[in-house]
Amino acid sequence: RTLARVLARHLAPGVGGGTGPPRASPRWAAPAARRFPPSGAVRGFASPSSRDGRRADARSDRLDADINEAPDTRALMRVILNEWDSLRPKHVADALRRLSRVAPRDRDANSSGDFGDADFAPIVRRVEEIAEKMRSDEAPGRRTPSRAGHRDPDVFAEEAFAVVAANALVNLGKRRAAFDPTRVGTPGWRAWRAVLALPAARAGTNQNPYAPRNVMRLWYAMATAFDAAGNDVKGREAAAPFAAWSALDEMARINAEERRHFNAQGVGIGVWSHAKTGKAIAPSTSRAFEVAVARGAFDHAAAVGQNVSNSLWGLAKLGHVVSRVAVEDGFPSPWSKFEVAVRRLAPGMRPQEIANTMYAYALMGTPPSEPTWKTLEAEATARAGGRAQLDAHVPFESKGGFAKRRMERGLFGPQEMTNVWWAHATLGTRPSRSALYAYDETTAQTAFHMSAQDVSNTSYSMAMLNVFLRPDAFSALEGAIARNGRHIAGQNLSLTLWAFADLGVRPGADAAAALADAVENRLHTLNPQNVNMCVWAFAILGMTPPPGAWRAMTTGMEEVVETLKPHEVMNAVWAMAAAHVTGEKLPLTPAYAMAWRRLCSIPLDGFARSESRAMTRSPGSSFSRSDRAKIGIIHHARLIHERLFPPESAASVDIGAIMPLEMALATAQDFRADVMDTTRSKMQDKIAETLSDIGIEYETEKRSADGNFSMDFYLPRYDVALEYDGPSHYYRAWRAEDRAFPRTPPGFPRDEEVSVMKVPLWTVGKEKTIKTILRDELLERGQVSKVVTVHAHEAFWFENKRGRRRVFVENLLRRELGRPMTPGTPEWWFDEAGPNAEEEEVSDATSDA
Repeated sequence: RTLARVLARHLAPGVGGGTGPPRASPRWAAPAARRFPPSGAVRGFASPSSRDGRRADARSDRLDADINEAPDTRALMRVILNEWDSLRPKHVADALRRLSRVAPRDRDANSSGDFGDADFAPIVRRVEEIAEKMRSDEAPGRRTPSRAGHRDPDVFAEEAFAVVAANALVNLGKRRAAFDPTRVGTPGWRAWRAVLALPAARAGTNQNPYAPRNVMRLWYAMATAFDAAGNDVKGREAAAPFAAWSALDEMARINAEERRHFNAQGVGIGVWSHAKTGKAIAPSTSRAFEVAVARGAFDHAAAVGQNVSNSLWGLAKLGHVVSRVAVEDGFPSPWSKFEVAVRRLAPGMRPQEIANTMYAYALMGTPPSEPTWKTLEAEATARAGGRAQLDAHVPFESKGGFAKRRMERGLFGPQEMTNVWWAHATLGTRPSRSALYAYDETTAQTAFHMSAQDVSNTSYSMAMLNVFLRPDAFSALEGAIARNGRHIAGQNLSLTLWAFADLGVRPGADAAAALADAVENRLHTLNPQNVNMCVWAFAILGMTPPPGAWRAMTTGMEEVVETLKPHEVMNAVWAMAAAHVTGEKLPLTPAYAMAWRRLCSIPLDGFARSESRAMTRSPGSSFSRSDRAKIGIIHHARLIHERLFPPESAASVDIGAIMPLEMALATAQDFRADVMDTTRSKMQDKIAETLSDIGIEYETEKRSADGNFSMDFYLPRYDVALEYDGPSHYYRAWRAEDRAFPRTPPGFPRDEEVSVMKVPLWTVGKEKTIKTILRDELLERGQVSKVVTVHAHEAFWFENKRGRRRVFVENLLRRELGRPMTPGTPEWWFDEAGPNAEEEEVSDATSDA
């Protein structure tokens, strides 16, 4: 029997019906005339007679082989020309499919020989004619349930033709614009419309539905065409017509009712196609997907990680949450089956699939179980990092080439790393220490090719997780901001500024200039919330934007102040007040008085907790919100206005006259509530010990006369406030020249130390924050005669050296109070030798400081 099949293939008669010579080579090797016969009636539909059936089948098999083995366009066209009258629908569809893979692209027209659109048009037109004849020949009859393997052969031939032709038209349209199915009026569009009319014609009839895998493949073809249409509205409508899509939804429902379920690929591509086109999943289709998952679609050995990743990503993009309850008796819930599949298939997933799976869980807002998330994090760690010299950006390399090179090595690209950061931040799960090192290294290697949105989401995620990257990664991220300056706009701009402000790190000169220029030139892309966030970020960072940028922001504030939410108004008031008295003292604009008047007109109950509560991040792995409204910032802004403003600025608005008494009392009470916190650090206790050794009278946690502040140490003899400013009172820095501890190696705390180490020592900078500067200035305005500061980066060196600590405090007070220094002691004492230096001998005599 095997020999008979081989002989039938090579010794079959020729096209003309006579007995031809044995074929020693494929038919496309012979020359052919470049002229298509007229295609009047569509041939190939009639079944061969019983006498010639065996001969026709052998000829058909040989023709299939010739079409599929054609190595290039010339060979394929010879086969089609020679066999034009013998082509059946399956041959035409296969020829179009093959042509869509080997046809030269438009840009390669010079290298395509003498074949062009005019040569391919008859084949596409033949597809249209076949589809129209199939649709006209359909006669609605009684549909009877059928089992797999016992389907109507006519239905099978139709759906096979529709599936192959639809996908071939999409691929051919990518190569040849004249046959793009999304360009209305082209031959490709006409053939596409005729092919998609086949499933649409079955809607509402009693005819058997297409098989689940063919329903999935048609969805995929329409989704691919929709994506290729870009922003062309008409093209998108043509790519996924409503009638065909609805018919496929109906077929999915019927198949599910008759126990013909989607496999893993069908679920993955079906959900992905709906998400790609933005079409909502019909309830019946959604149930069909969930039933397939519950019945074990992903348990099959053929299931791959891409199927699970596409399913979760698509459901998340469409706003669906996977059901946690059983959808069919006797089977687990789809959610549990998804988790089992993720844990089983994650090791084989590609980098993009791991990132998309984590992103999908975050987009759903529901984290998976701890074992599943740990599995995903471990796989993400394995796909991050890489060797710096081999896997980082190289000069003149495009973003596509860079991403492809990393994907081939199984590593994250720029977008994948961004999605992983965002997933951790959205779900509130801080990465483990090993994951942080891998993520940090990948960010350093991929930041060069990050888009404006990638930079924004990465910065936002770092701020939400309270993760401070090491210098290489931070430098690469700031470089990406500088390069993307002209593209940063809207929410990306405001979130980037907010992230730097929330982290407490000032961007470098190039990044700061790019952000300021973006604010000045793209103010029209900012909504009211974005404008407010930008103003607040510049103020909290103590940055002085160019005059044009500040004028643009405040002018924008004038236009939107009436539309801001209550907590946004109070943040804007504080930001403009703080910027007016710190740094280069930016000028006030009419927006300041307008914001105060709007703020004082808001009733206290208008500061809803959902809007004005402060976000407080625990150093661990979760987020929580405070229970009380943070309206104390209004009182702080009023103190700045009444005590630090010059008279002409203070006259811009009379706060006492416009602020209701109830608001004044409530805001003052909220601001002073923090003063009641008397938690003391170990360093404060040691400074108290040193003051006792010296013999200086002091009071700890002394409240100021107005009750607004609490002083670490109050020295009544000198009317001096001695403040120990720990790491949280300074901006954070990553450049060696800006760090207070440049010799401390950068790194991440161990997982068990996260709950106690809020600010890593190596990130502490040398410059005080704006809030600390304002505290000192407000204290010196009528509360104490002077504020003396013990800086964290100085106190560190004598923390465990009692003698050195005494010398330092003595000379600090003498210098600040105008007393002569101890002979031989530098004016600004600093131990360059570090904590291991030999301790000096200090007299126990009482100091006259």
